[in-house]
Amino acid sequence: MGIQITTLDNGVRVVSDTVPTVESVSVGIWVNAGARHEAAPQNGIAHLLEHMVFKGTSRRSALDIAREIETVGGQMNAYTGREHTAFYAKVLKDDLPLALDLLSDLVTGSVLDPAELARERQVVIQEIGQATDTPDDLIFDMLQGLAFPDQPIGRPILGTETTVQEMSRDDLLAYRGRHYGGRSMVVGAAGNLEHDALVDLVHHWLGSTGATVDGGPDPGRFAGGLEPRPR
Repeated sequence: MGIQITTLDNGVRVVSDTVPTVESVSVGIWVNAGARHEAAPQNGIAHLLEHMVFKGTSRRSALDIAREIETVGGQMNAYTGREHTAFYAKVLKDDLPLALDLLSDLVTGSVLDPAELARERQVVIQEIGQATDTPDDLIFDMLQGLAFPDQPIGRPILGTETTVQEMSRDDLLAYRGRHYGGRSMVVGAAGNLEHDALVDLVHHWLGSTGATVDGGPDPGRFAGGLEPRPR
């Protein structure tokens, strides 16, 4: 049937590719909120928020989240980039409703508990140290900073120890409120599924998400390239 796309009234886009010859489904929520959507004092907040959503929601504890996906033999994870943050799962086809329930709960219902935040800051700071000790990660961040100096897109995705240490729960809530709106979300799925059924699930779990989001990031200003020199 090929790729099908439906846009909900609140702007959430639903994209599917039906593959009837498999018995599984991969599904994810991509949010147009990454490192380039951060102010300098909050460098790393998109990544910290990605960590925090797994620490409990208004409906589930962190243990509940892990137990529910593992009970059905599924996999669930997330990552943060400069352009977006993604939350995704892979499950058997009959467990797609559960996977989308879990992912939507993470994205919209995480409580961002202050005690968990204090612990997770230290986890992220350790990741920053590991990245600094990894030559290819360090060099890529340095090149990105040289190509786009003094701009969000040129800053490291993980942030710095100073910025991460100073982030509060209110900061995370404000960032989520600005960027996690319907018009910035894409729900994508591929596997043994029906598009209309997927749209119904997305409408159920994300249809009431507010559509309004903050404006887009400033255009990147590339500072690299060849410098002409007189001969």
